[in-house]
Amino acid sequence: SSGINAEYGDEIANNHPLHHNTVFSFLKQLFERSHEHLQELEQIEIRKMIIDRMVHLLCVGHVIPVIQYMRYCLDNESADKSLIRHFAAEVMEVTTSPYSKEFIAEFLPIAKNPDITASLRNINESDSISQFIEYCGG
Repeated sequence: SSGINAEYGDEIANNHPLHHNTVFSFLKQLFERSHEHLQELEQIEIRKMIIDRMVHLLCVGHVIPVIQYMRYCLDNESADKSLIRHFAAEVMEVTTSPYSKEFIAEFLPIAKNPDITASLRNINESDSISQFIEYCGG
């Protein structure tokens, strides 16, 4: 049922920009909800789906609050690093330069965190994370 609710959230986000905060609050509640009755892998998969919905919200204009929230999760270790890695990869897939100063200020600490992005980077730095860091001045 969370998947269906999240899809409704996408529709609301697409068609009603004034409700972005409401949709985002709902997604945060789902993300933070305890899923103790599920196995750990199932919990991760549910949270990945919720992150995908957050990235969709980012794509329709609710950029900074979504990035700030995931950075908060990283800084406070309140989410599995694999989830933040998934978020970083998805953000790099849907964004492109030029990046706003605010976006850089919020996303660069995630991008530069080796625990999060080391596995997303390649040796010749042709990957999107390395290119983003280079764009930001290293």
